[in-house]
Amino acid sequence: MSYMDFSSWPRDQEQSFVVYEQHSREAQSKAFTIAAVAAIGVFVLMVGIYAGVEPEHKDLTKDMNMSNLTKKHKAAPAEEQPAPKAEAPAPAPAPAAAPDDKK
Repeated sequence: MSYMDFSSWPRDQEQSFVVYEQHSREAQSKAFTIAAVAAIGVFVLMVGIYAGVEPEHKDLTKDMNMSNLTKKHKAAPAEEQPAPKAEAPAPAPAPAAAPDDKK
């Protein structure tokens, strides 16, 4: 392979780094391959679980009393109804007069 020389290093010193660049390129290629295989494996696992596992079917509404959930209409709104008037307490009856036994 031919590499373009963009550094200010002398050519013989630059050539000593070629081994490290090749190693880095090979490591990156291996890492990409391992990541692609792992991603495909996870995808196959997810599809297998999705297709193979039956979800639970629960009827959450079977015990609901629908009459409690409907909105009941009032004859008149609360603001328009007159407020009940508070009545004054009735005066206490006067104590009964005791009969006079002195005659």
